[in-house]
Amino acid sequence: MAFYQSQMSLPDFNFTVNNVEQDNSGILLFGSDDFFSPTFLYKRENGHFDWITKNKNGEIELAFRISNDWTNFTLYQDNTNTRGERAFREFGSLFSYAVLNHDACVLHGVVMEYNGMGILVTAPSGTGKTTHTRMWRDRENALIINGDRCLCRKVDGKWYAYGMPWSGSSGEYINRKVLINAIVSLKQDSYNHVKSMTALEGTLCLMQRIFAPVWACDMQNSAFDIAEELASTIPMLELYCRPDFESVDVLKEAILNLEKENE
Repeated sequence: MAFYQSQMSLPDFNFTVNNVEQDNSGILLFGSDDFFSPTFLYKRENGHFDWITKNKNGEIELAFRISNDWTNFTLYQDNTNTRGERAFREFGSLFSYAVLNHDACVLHGVVMEYNGMGILVTAPSGTGKTTHTRMWRDRENALIINGDRCLCRKVDGKWYAYGMPWSGSSGEYINRKVLINAIVSLKQDSYNHVKSMTALEGTLCLMQRIFAPVWACDMQNSAFDIAEELASTIPMLELYCRPDFESVDVLKEAILNLEKENE
């Protein structure tokens, strides 16, 4: 409900819960029973898609019908007995793919706001991005807008980061947007220091963090174009750090120096 608004403009996406006609036509684009959570995507003959998850016994848990342009989603089966919680989390993955058609992407990382500046901190799971950004919150009063996923969208030629109601295990999310001023790739090291990244290095880094489907070449191409533009227009830094407050000071100085250069 933190993201509900009673009066909104026309939405980019529509989500409904309804019955649909069974459709076994078409082909399997993606999926395997060997996945930790068996998941399958079918493209049907009339152009729509069916996204289906199953349990280890091969029984359907969730089933979504998706329009051919990935703007309309219908949940037509939910056998999880989780009162919509599992379906909501699963739709978060579908949303991450769908936004690629709207000059937007979702990165694995933390969105924080410091003195009106939007800072994205990305890293593989377990590297320490949550620890580092919470030190920013505790020491610098930074606002964590999302603790696990960065929704980035280009609006009127500028890139913004948004909070959204999917935040991994962090549980931290706020319905807020902020202009992106810097993107930081965090890496563990024995001492704290910052290096600037080239556009190519930044593009390769971001491509590893964008949620993009493996089966759709057009969406993958969109993800690459977005990563390339983000890395070319927004300063990207590599922070090599220990989990201590000095790492906050080192990154803060680097970001403030970027701001001075842009004045």
